[in-house]
Amino acid sequence: MAVLGQISALLTALLLPASVFANSTTLYGDFRYSINNIDDSTGSTLRAENNATRIGLKGHMSEKKGITVFYNFQTGVNVDKNEDGDTFTQRFFFAGIKGDFGKLVYGRTSTPYKMAGLKIDPFYDTSAGLGLGGANYGLSGLTNSWSDNTLAYSKETDSFSFNIGTYLDDTEEDSHDINIGFSYHNDSLNVGIQYLDIGDTGVVAKSTADSSAIRFHAMYTAGMWGFGGSLEFIEPQNSDTQKYIYLSTTYNFSDQFKVSGSYGSVDDVSIAADGDAITLGAFYNLLQKTQIYVLFSAVNAGADRDTFALGVSQKFSHIF
Repeated sequence: MAVLGQISALLTALLLPASVFANSTTLYGDFRYSINNIDDSTGSTLRAENNATRIGLKGHMSEKKGITVFYNFQTGVNVDKNEDGDTFTQRFFFAGIKGDFGKLVYGRTSTPYKMAGLKIDPFYDTSAGLGLGGANYGLSGLTNSWSDNTLAYSKETDSFSFNIGTYLDDTEEDSHDINIGFSYHNDSLNVGIQYLDIGDTGVVAKSTADSSAIRFHAMYTAGMWGFGGSLEFIEPQNSDTQKYIYLSTTYNFSDQFKVSGSYGSVDDVSIAADGDAITLGAFYNLLQKTQIYVLFSAVNAGADRDTFALGVSQKFSHIF
């Protein structure tokens, strides 16, 4: 029923007259697919995989006194039939207002904690690491998925940004999650910290109830080079502190061609998860919205896996 509701909302929005969405309404998507040779404990397998293909509708409408109202709806598209036979899967749907006062967002969203890690991962939503989409190895599960019941505020200036949000627990526990963050940025450097306090139920996606997490993150650009780093400490209840390290670098030969590499490390999570990994890849913009890439990823952990992938990202958009 949830998927049918998402489809109905999308079709209804598309059929509304353009005057309803003054200023801008955009239908967009990203077809992401790869052919992978995966070598793990079960042997070597050649297979094709969907890497988080999605379609969405977003828009904004400018109001008086410099206030803008906006929304963004996005659903996942299973290029190959998934285990449940579903064509569409839930991703996010949020709305908000923004102006000189900052930005207020409500709905189902990505946390700022997640986004701070996503932005330094050049292999996000590829077949790198142990997944076939989402974050690469070395970034925690908190760098994946979307969180319900969001009420979040952020404010950005020329040099600083601040965010605070709550993720409301609508059960009888009434134990809400909190995300607070701060960063400094200039033309070449962005460095910051994100903190999560998880309540007794764990509303934030991929979180563990009654825990906390802190991420230190940085991005630096120097000419054609780009560098990123993330250090996470997650404190589950009555367990050892989990540590995640992720380092990445990208060299841009031109606007069309770049190469990237990353190193990830996981410690004190579990026997199966602990280890390290490297990923190397090259990306080429064949057309304005068509990117092809090749990558190799080697994960040395309880569940070792080597992946060689040839992939494509085909984006599209149409403004109404």
